Amino acid sequence: MDYTYETPYYDPSVDDDGNLTNAGEILFYQENYSGNKDSLGLNVGVALTFNIPLDKRFQDACLKSATTQEKIQRQILSKERLNYELARLKNCGELKLAGIEYAKSSIYHKLCEDVIVTPKKGQVLPHSHKLEIKN
Repeated sequence: MDYTYETPYYDPSVDDDGNLTNAGEILFYQENYSGNKDSLGLNVGVALTFNIPLDKRFQDACLKSATTQEKIQRQILSKERLNYELARLKNCGELKLAGIEYAKSSIYHKLCEDVIVTPKKGQVLPHSHKLEIKN
């Protein structure tokens, strides 16, 4: 039984720009040998791994590090929430002082709904007194 086959070898000549000069021209046929017959490969396997830590301090250090990181993330989130609420309070207050607010039908009306503007502490608002003079 013959296990050889031929593959064409094409002309690899190129010009100065790198383009093939004789694209598709077959220079010769190369003879290849393959002793392969019909073959079938079948593999079945199972893997099982056990890890037994000999020293628990690395696990404890990892757990402590993860717990610390979670606390840091919660603190950052709390700080950002406080910054948001303070900015909302400041902006809503300034807008209310300027007489600007959302219409009650707006979905954004509730955004500044809980902000109350009161007179500054220690501030004397313009006022007048009625003075009575006794003769």
